[in-house]
Order: sequence, then C-alpha cells, then structure tokens
Amino acid sequence: MPTAAGEVLTNYLAQELKELKNQEPLVRQEIPDSVHQMRMCARRLRSVLATGKKLLDDGAVTDVRAELRWLSEVLGSARDPEVIHDRLRDLLASEPDALVFGPAAQQIGKELDSASAAGHRAVLEALDGARYASLVARLEELVTAVPLPAKAARSARKTMLKLVAKDAARVRRKVCDLTEHSNGGSPAAGPGHQGSAGHQGSAHDAGLHEVRKAAKRLRYAAEAAAPVAGKKAATMATHAHNLQKILGLHQDSVVARNLLADLGTRAFRSGESGFTYGRLHAREEVLAHRSEAEFRKAWKKFPRD
Repeated sequence: MPTAAGEVLTNYLAQELKELKNQEPLVRQEIPDSVHQMRMCARRLRSVLATGKKLLDDGAVTDVRAELRWLSEVLGSARDPEVIHDRLRDLLASEPDALVFGPAAQQIGKELDSASAAGHRAVLEALDGARYASLVARLEELVTAVPLPAKAARSARKTMLKLVAKDAARVRRKVCDLTEHSNGGSPAAGPGHQGSAGHQGSAHDAGLHEVRKAAKRLRYAAEAAAPVAGKKAATMATHAHNLQKILGLHQDSVVARNLLADLGTRAFRSGESGFTYGRLHAREEVLAHRSEAEFRKAWKKFPRD
C-alpha cells in the first residue's frame, strides 16, 4: 500500500489513463457506452489533478487540465444528444396518442441524431489529431516522469483525507451560495427554498449545476483516497455520487427544456403545432422539481464535517 500522498495520486491517475487508452479503440468502433466511459476517465483525470495539484507539478497540471477539458467537451458532443434523446423518447412513449400533435417525435429525433452524428465525427477527428496524441503523452509523463515536490512525500492517509475534506467544504460552499441566492441573501432556509428572489430561472439552475460539479470533484477525490483512507473516504464518495446523480438528472432536464423551447418556437414560426413540445416541457419541469426535492433529502444526510 502506498505510504506517500503523491504515490496515491499518481497511481490513481495512471489507472485512469490506462482506462482512457483502453476505451479509445472501442470509441473508434462505436461500441455502445464507450464514449461515456472515455469521457468519465477524462473527467476523473481532470478532477483529481485539480484536487491534488499542490502535490504535483503545478505548471504541468494547469495545461493538462485545460486539454482534458477540451477532450471531455468533444466526447460530450457525441454523448449528450444521445442522453437527451433517450430521455425525451421515453417521455413521448408515455404520452397518450391523442396528445401528440404534428411531427414532434420525428423532429426531436432528427435534431438529436444529427447532433450526435456530428459529435461522433468530431470525436474521431480529435482522436486522429496531434492534440490528443500530445495530451496522452503529457499525461504519461505526468504520472511517470515528472519529479514530485516535497509535499508529495507526506503521509498518504492524512494528506488524502485533508484533500477530501477540502473538496467537501467546497461542496458546502456551493450549496450555501445556492441557498443565499434563492433566499435573496438569507442563508436561513435549505437548498431549493422559494425565497424572495425566486429560483426558477437560469441562475438557480446554474447554481445547482455548480453544486453537481463540486460533488463530482469530491467523489473522484474520495475514490482516489479510498485505498489509504478506507471507510471514511468510501462513505464520502457514496454521498457525493448520490448528489451528482440526482443533480445530473436535473441538468438533463434543463438541457431538454431548452431544446423543447427551441423546437416549439420553430414549430410556431413554421405554422406547425407546438402543443406537444409544450407538454413535454411542462413534464420536464415536474421532473426537475422532483430531482431538486430528492437533492434536498440527500443534502440533509450529507456529512457536516
């Protein structure tokens, strides 16, 4: 078992880099879920590099994280339309036939299939390019060859738990920011409370998305720490993953509603019925409220220290 914090980090990064490279040929073959798995590797790498940057070469970390963000966004251009299409397909399938007007299903499919196809082309182009090859080479150097600073030699368990605690505090700050915004500056009520400023607009949605990103970072930090920090880190990873999943469904609803509003506007301008888009939009609002309610429940169980 590693005794130094830097070794814990580089072991985790090496593991995720290996998986990233394993997924590459599967993505090229368009194997189901491979884009998602490769994107998760990129996100884990980027997140843990942020958490442990003081234990690594700070300059190298900044540049590599920027490139990992680029790769994640490219992979997302193929993955995200598929997720939204599946979501809206399920909603449409549960609609009574009498309430589906016009070519809504065909338009939704056309829009998202086109976006997904363009995303897959962009992914293949990226994987064939020098930028991706350079990123992989720099990651390999980062986990095998770059000298680590003195801080990296500190106790693995103690240091990793401190890093996890720091990321947990970051989640709490994001929730506090969300609560203050929702309550017009008062932190008295819990997250999602309808305060004087309201919370149905994009600012509140963006705040929930920030909480989700912070929870994701905490999850990956805790997963990296688990080999040396044991049950405490594993429990934190579970709580963070739960928040991430719930708020991921909320964010999917935000994206779906934006698409439905756009398609409905286009239908109106072309003289077609926008009724079905409006129906789906309203149902997505209900699902978003449900996700936020689940988030409030999960947040009550989140560790406070």
